[in-house]
Amino acid sequence: MSIGLRSKALAGLVGIAAMVLGFLLLPATSRSLAAPISPKPSASPSPSAGRGHSPSPSPSHSPKRSKKKSTGTTVSGPKMWNPAKNRPFSTRSSVTVSQTTNLVNQEVAVSWTGFTPSSDILYNQDGTDYPVMVAECDTAKPKFWSQCYGANNGGVEGSFGAFGPMNTAYATTSPDGKGELDVQILTSEQNQFLNCGLHHQCSLVIVPSQGGNTLETPVKCSDHSIDAGGTDQGQYAFSASTGQCSWQARIVVPLHFAPAPSDCPIKNTTFTALGSPMLADAMDQWIAKLCASANPITITYNSSLTEPEAITDVPLGLGDIALTTRPGPANNGTDKKYVYAPVAISAVSIAYWIDNPVTGQPASTLKLDPRLVAKLLTQSYDFQNEGCGKSVPPKVIGCDNAVDGNPFSLFADPEFHKLNPKIQTPTGYGGEFQIPTVESGHSDMTWEVTRWIANNPDANSFMQGDFDPWGMHVNTDYLGIKYPLDSFTSQDSYPVIAHLYDPVFPLSQVAQYQAENWDPGTDWEKDQTGNFPKDPIEIPGERGLIAILDQGDAAAFRFPVAEILNDKGRYVAPTTKSMQAALSSLVPTGGNKVTEEIDYAKQKADAYPLTMVIYAMVPVSGVSTEKADAIAKFLDYVAGPGQTRGVQPGELPAGYLPLPASMRAETLKAATEVLDQSGDTSSPSPSASPSASSGASPSPSPSPTPSMSSVTPAPNPTSTVGRGVVTVALRSSQKPALTSYALPVLLIIGGLAALGGASSLVVSGSGEAIAARLRRAPRIRVSFRRKP
Repeated sequence: MSIGLRSKALAGLVGIAAMVLGFLLLPATSRSLAAPISPKPSASPSPSAGRGHSPSPSPSHSPKRSKKKSTGTTVSGPKMWNPAKNRPFSTRSSVTVSQTTNLVNQEVAVSWTGFTPSSDILYNQDGTDYPVMVAECDTAKPKFWSQCYGANNGGVEGSFGAFGPMNTAYATTSPDGKGELDVQILTSEQNQFLNCGLHHQCSLVIVPSQGGNTLETPVKCSDHSIDAGGTDQGQYAFSASTGQCSWQARIVVPLHFAPAPSDCPIKNTTFTALGSPMLADAMDQWIAKLCASANPITITYNSSLTEPEAITDVPLGLGDIALTTRPGPANNGTDKKYVYAPVAISAVSIAYWIDNPVTGQPASTLKLDPRLVAKLLTQSYDFQNEGCGKSVPPKVIGCDNAVDGNPFSLFADPEFHKLNPKIQTPTGYGGEFQIPTVESGHSDMTWEVTRWIANNPDANSFMQGDFDPWGMHVNTDYLGIKYPLDSFTSQDSYPVIAHLYDPVFPLSQVAQYQAENWDPGTDWEKDQTGNFPKDPIEIPGERGLIAILDQGDAAAFRFPVAEILNDKGRYVAPTTKSMQAALSSLVPTGGNKVTEEIDYAKQKADAYPLTMVIYAMVPVSGVSTEKADAIAKFLDYVAGPGQTRGVQPGELPAGYLPLPASMRAETLKAATEVLDQSGDTSSPSPSASPSASSGASPSPSPSPTPSMSSVTPAPNPTSTVGRGVVTVALRSSQKPALTSYALPVLLIIGGLAALGGASSLVVSGSGEAIAARLRRAPRIRVSFRRKP
């Protein structure tokens, strides 16, 4: 062979060798190229400034509020009867419902104009002229009383029926023809008779009492001679047998419901989530969206389990992820490894109904300090003079020595009156006992409330037995109880109190009792059937109810919530602004470098002290590729579109604060760790790597070396997970790896050299082997990550 031919052949071989080396380097290079690239920091300040973290790149899904039109509806009604002029009003009536689309189990505001004025401020079914009833019906066009749950009840407010809670509500109309009330919306989950949901349209019916002569045959609705004190009262107007004229004037407002997790066809559960009952409203909206997506994720979520139960059950294989605020122990008793990812921010709220005895309207503001809350939780008031004072005559069951000398109620407490001088004692049962409705079992919310109490010197000393400035002491049955604790338990064995203080389970029942104007207590004496009768429902206008629950439910049910004292001496209610202000005082807890809690001493003046961050405890070892993929997708969605506030499926409902950028970055990082199963330190067998044609997922990326561990991985600014490639390598934001540059150089040089020598290259035996190896090399397939 001539020198020229030999040189060309040599150039061709060099080119082919360079190309082969380039192909061999391609996997490492593709991992480097696919790694997240840290964007340049924004000039705007980080929302999480002051949290003590290094600045993190902002994920692409910035939380924002949906720009949607109002979800309320106004409907015109007939001209109502005007008894002052003995003829109908000249203008039509109208009803407005604050929300009629994307409904869940919640409360909505119903208001009206142009109605017949009522005779009283407070509703009484057998004493109020021209009241108003609002009921939920199982059809969009109700024709009969029987289609509306609890409507045909003679105007009596019920508590619980054969198919679920009673939500029919009653109110009065002011002299100007206006009125309003809040009514609970029930879905199929709460009420099987109504069965309202995405595929079953329901409605609200607003029935104004219109009297009429309904006691004779035929009925004469134009004859109002027996209205007053007769057919215009609720006992007649809201009955199928005597309320024909009122039903004839009904106004119907159709309701449309949001997709619910129960609407998802569950074939195979992708993964199971346990815990954090306070996250239930957000999880319902997220799950409804994810299960209806093009690549659905089917999540089974058990919100009835509390956080301590969840972080214990998940490592035992009873669930896949735990939702919690307080982290679990570093050693969970198994070989599985977990990391924590922020998913939402909410708060503990103290809801109340305290009605003015004169106007019947609920108080619009309420201030509570930690000592007052401690008094309520320990039943330290001398309710109905039950204490064992010397001037008290002996009772059938004795007396309660634990509360001797204390005020008779919250409203008689000088400390309460000092903070709330305009609030008066409600009439009726609401003014007699004020024992809060709370969650039973072990709960992170309970821990946070009692930690807030223990942090306050006045409340803490009161719990230890010191008198307050007005001479009140703690219920002595609670002496020795040291806060914080994660469960509320009754310590006072005096029968009256023991039956009234009854923590409920699950957390959703706290909101349900408050929505029904009810407390969970019972009478201490058995009735003729041998049961302890439930306490009566407190009539709107006479309520004195307090409940400790999550802000998500408080917002959904439109409960007024108390302003509570923070460490800076300010009384603050849970709002977007006050919860945001609390984030600057978060400090690490649990030793995992992610979970945090409020440091009360560091909080801002406008911070709400019972703000809580909710985390997902997610596995980074020991789960299948499919399950890891689904959990990572869930985290990616939660950190992205799931932080957009709104009522649509997939959005963040009211009562939750969107995660700041640094927390979203932590969640995206956790998604990558779950996807890679980075906690699995077992060395993969060289023969275990699947071929590209087998359809199996590639092997996980090797664990970072010690030198890499000091570098914080940068989250992908677009999306951390999707399908196609399931292995995502972490890389620092430093210089690209050498292979990033070596690959194109080798391929270019090899291609040119191969072309240059191709015309005269004689393929020898070794050359044929190289060519055959190139022919057998798998095709390179690039898979783009899709957003969930």
